[in-house]
Amino acid sequence: MSKPNHDLYDNGTEGASQLSQKAGENGLAAASTSKHNAYQAFRPRLLYCPLFAWSAVTAGKFIAVFLQQLSPQFSDNNVGMTLSGQYAITSFLAGWGGSLADATERKCENWGCGRLKVTSLGVLLGTLSFLGHDLPQYINFRHLQEMINFPGDIQMCWHIMMRCITAVSLAIVAPSLDGLALAHLNCIEGSSQSEFGIERMYGAVFWGAGSLAAGIGIDHYGFGFLYVLVVVTALASYASMVVYLVSIQQDSTNKFSKKNFLKPESNDPATISCQSINSPESGGSDDTRQKLEAKSDVPAFDLFLLICNEGYGKAIIFFVFTLATGISVVDNLAFIYFDFLGSSNTMNGCTVVFTVLFELPLFYLAPFLLKHHGPGRLLLYAGGAYVVRVLGYTIVPEGHMGIILMLETLHGISYANLKTGSVEFVSLIVPKGSEATGQGILIFVNYLGVVVGLAFGGWLQEISGPRVMYACMGLIAFFGIAVLLLAETCCAKGNSSEKIRSENNIRPDEFPFAQ
Repeated sequence: MSKPNHDLYDNGTEGASQLSQKAGENGLAAASTSKHNAYQAFRPRLLYCPLFAWSAVTAGKFIAVFLQQLSPQFSDNNVGMTLSGQYAITSFLAGWGGSLADATERKCENWGCGRLKVTSLGVLLGTLSFLGHDLPQYINFRHLQEMINFPGDIQMCWHIMMRCITAVSLAIVAPSLDGLALAHLNCIEGSSQSEFGIERMYGAVFWGAGSLAAGIGIDHYGFGFLYVLVVVTALASYASMVVYLVSIQQDSTNKFSKKNFLKPESNDPATISCQSINSPESGGSDDTRQKLEAKSDVPAFDLFLLICNEGYGKAIIFFVFTLATGISVVDNLAFIYFDFLGSSNTMNGCTVVFTVLFELPLFYLAPFLLKHHGPGRLLLYAGGAYVVRVLGYTIVPEGHMGIILMLETLHGISYANLKTGSVEFVSLIVPKGSEATGQGILIFVNYLGVVVGLAFGGWLQEISGPRVMYACMGLIAFFGIAVLLLAETCCAKGNSSEKIRSENNIRPDEFPFAQ
């Protein structure tokens, strides 16, 4: 409180002003103490832990061998095509899933409730679809074949349908969760969206733990253990959502208010056409972004055009696509190759743990790495680690899983840097209130690469073997590296996240609707 101006007071009021000053100082001290003791909501890491353990069961690395165990009709090519179709559905629906989460959030009175509703729906859908894989075995166990005819081809079609439903659940859960985390970080005083990697680090821990538990359980109890594990992790996910939402409502910092969320400027917001984004009269990406910020519901395609508005953005998107093409085969077909090398399910689970060991420090150091290297260079590091890894796959002899474990550490470098760099780049561009939609677009590009990678990789592995397939995937990733490296050199825009923010004028606290 400022010192009173004695020229404005007489001697009779001077004492009163001093008392008022002391009372004000005491009030400020009390407020400071109250702020220090304020109850703060749980961070999004609470959600990432059980949800990633759930994802490790429903869509993890064991799915390929799980499908081959369910039906002899699943050859390497059929597995690749099935998973390719699964990710194709997720890719094309991810933007819708993110938009649904953002739209539901706007309609809810409480902060975070809308995105959590959408996330819970996705978890329910994914859990039921995974349990649906057991229906043919249940019919055989109950000797109901005479009433329900379930031949081999029909069984394979049934399992493919279950994977398609799982794809819809992933298209809902992934962008909703990432969008919620980014919005949460935007609300915390002293935090920023560059700390997304720290939150995501906890998901990596439980992804590894879930995969290891799945591997050990399969070796001891068979693949039926996965049905129990998916129910347990789903219940844990719902419990974490309830705890998180209650903590948000009880948060005493007043940061999680609907005032911090996007509010429409009028009942009839201006319509932004796709052509206006690329027109010379639009004034470039800055002017377009300001127009999009004024809208209450930004179409996903408009955001996609905004991200690709400049050459550097196009190079980022192309690189993410090519690297996702390569990573798809190691994420989904690697365990088939490891079985060929003589691995057990427990050892397969251990390979995931080794990948997580290198993800953790990189996710934890994400703010530092983004500040000093920028999202573009992190993506280049991810691509380089992937190329070295898959080239190593081509020379590993049978029975030498120890070499595979060492190579798996490079996957942690690839995935952590890819996730951190791509999420940061997109979050710097999309306006506040559209976080989930922006992440849905990123998932669309990622999974589109996964679709191409699995379709091509599964076919190539069946006709030429896994070693040739991994060598080809390394060449595809190298081409993406070359394009991004050229953009980094010519555009000179990947030095740091702060530089991208300043050049694009997109600091979150400067948005018109953030007031």
